[in-house]
Amino acid sequence: MPELPMNFHRLIEAFPEPGCVVCNLTERDVNRFLDSHLYEYVNTPETHANIRASRGLCATHSGHLVEFGASVLGITILHAVIMDELLKTAAEPNRATSTFGRLIGSNGNSLANRLEPTGECMACQALERAESQHVNSIAEHINEQEMYDAYAASNGLCLPHFRRALRAAPNGKTADVLTKLQLPKWRALKAELDMLADKYDVNHNDEAVGAEADSWRRALIMVSGNRDVFGVRRKH
Repeated sequence: MPELPMNFHRLIEAFPEPGCVVCNLTERDVNRFLDSHLYEYVNTPETHANIRASRGLCATHSGHLVEFGASVLGITILHAVIMDELLKTAAEPNRATSTFGRLIGSNGNSLANRLEPTGECMACQALERAESQHVNSIAEHINEQEMYDAYAASNGLCLPHFRRALRAAPNGKTADVLTKLQLPKWRALKAELDMLADKYDVNHNDEAVGAEADSWRRALIMVSGNRDVFGVRRKH
């Protein structure tokens, strides 16, 4: 029997929850990461170096910091570090720009370039690590009976994480097992969506809406994934 990964039982326990298990666990892992960095690691040199390089967190994860209101001091310390970095960078002499360049206004581009982050958002990195761990564990251990049964009884994976699981599958046979488990989830959701659409038809508006009432909400998550996991992910 292959050695089980550390997150194996976390996945089994989380599969019965509504939505995509990878999205749900990844959100928790990122929140735990942010919480620890606002308390335990807020004054470590490594945290300060990372937050300086990334010019803070991305907008999505900066928004999450507000949820940790008890850590106002941690947020304050980290953002004082970021402001210090911005001020130092803005004060650096622009030796690469000639007198002619300054006259025609290229200074702005130079400063803008120096203000660009040189590192990725720490929380985004934590998110990527968590996603990979959970997706890989599912793909590599789906043939374990406990994992197979938990997946079969769940809502399945969201489309983005299902694609990742297929790509992480060690062979075609495992990919087939994942597909066999996922397709019934899509069929059931499609049937509920069709049923809900029918209830909006004038000829059926006297019929009571049942469990399919929130199928449109579930469809949003199962097609696109959780907002806090996938978000906007813009590049400037």
